[in-house]
Amino acid sequence: MENTRNRNQPTEEGIDLPYQQYDLITRIPFYTCPADILRFLMAGRNCEFVDHVESEIATVEVRRMDILMKVMLDGNPVLIHCEIQTDDSVHTDMVRRNVGYLGRCYERYGLPIYSFVIYLKENAGVNDPGGYVQDVQDHRFIVEYKVIRLSELDGEAILQTKQPGLMPFTPLMKPPKDMSAIEWTTRCIEVTKTLDIDVELRNNVIVEQWVLSGLRHARQNLIEAVSEDILNNSSIYNLIIERGIERGIERGREEGRQEGLEEGRQEGREEGREEGRQEGLEEGLEEGRHVGGKAFAIDHILEVLNDRFKVNAVATLTPALEAIDDLEVFKGLLRSALAAERLEDFVHTLENSVNGTVFGQTARSSIHGIEQISQPNDTKDTP
Repeated sequence: MENTRNRNQPTEEGIDLPYQQYDLITRIPFYTCPADILRFLMAGRNCEFVDHVESEIATVEVRRMDILMKVMLDGNPVLIHCEIQTDDSVHTDMVRRNVGYLGRCYERYGLPIYSFVIYLKENAGVNDPGGYVQDVQDHRFIVEYKVIRLSELDGEAILQTKQPGLMPFTPLMKPPKDMSAIEWTTRCIEVTKTLDIDVELRNNVIVEQWVLSGLRHARQNLIEAVSEDILNNSSIYNLIIERGIERGIERGREEGRQEGLEEGRQEGREEGREEGRQEGLEEGLEEGRHVGGKAFAIDHILEVLNDRFKVNAVATLTPALEAIDDLEVFKGLLRSALAAERLEDFVHTLENSVNGTVFGQTARSSIHGIEQISQPNDTKDTP
């Protein structure tokens, strides 16, 4: 899946999640509910899922297809291939990419291939012809695949199937006439809440809807529909939070590695080059791992609060956040930032998190200062 969007920058569509993982979210239904997906793609034909097969195709460079499944179609083995695109493919156009994928896939497995390209954004895939034709006498070459643009599908019809595998994609489909994008996403979530399925699966589907809806509108407008209880009891939400923290740690690890190498080299000149390099590397890695993950978490907590409450003063919370060293605490604070109805609700959570820790008066003052700023006017004492 090719996603050209900068995953760490806010956009006009609303704040990016710190773990903007559309590739992760869009693949999950293919693994949790493959029968629902196949029923939709193959238009109800007699199709039985067999297994997911290896989608990594090695040439000079390794290429991995998004989804590759082996199924029995009318009693015969075939492959179902899907590419999921957020935007149009830019580095290599989709036709050339898919022709390459399908050729190498047939070379490896020798089975008929049913190929689909699914576009998530409204303006994506408009010019995708769905194949390539080389019309040269005695050398005709034809490759076709089906283009699916979610924004052109009747969302209400898909919603009424109540198939868990399709529900995550419904917010990106065409809503009923005169219904706004936010109203439509809210309806999709409310219908999903009524599904008679495992609670964790239902919570995961709602989180998937919430994440994907960010391609159409700001997710923070759905904070009432997606409760804190749903977030806390979703393994998918916890997974993408973990991925975000891991990315921060990895960034810190790389910075620490570079700093450690430099320090290690310098120290090595004085006390023994190899010993110094190793010592500097180990110290740099450890410090970078912690500092990187912590800085990543603080940045995105403040980003969420600024986007939701439009109060620049939230930056004054930085000293209190910097007083926290436990990355697990940051995970809880990020959930609170996303779910809190009022800024002061988050502030109270933060105060409880730092209660009993040793940090300066500046940090404590920042909490009380933001409480005063966030108080509604009618609750302030009159002189």
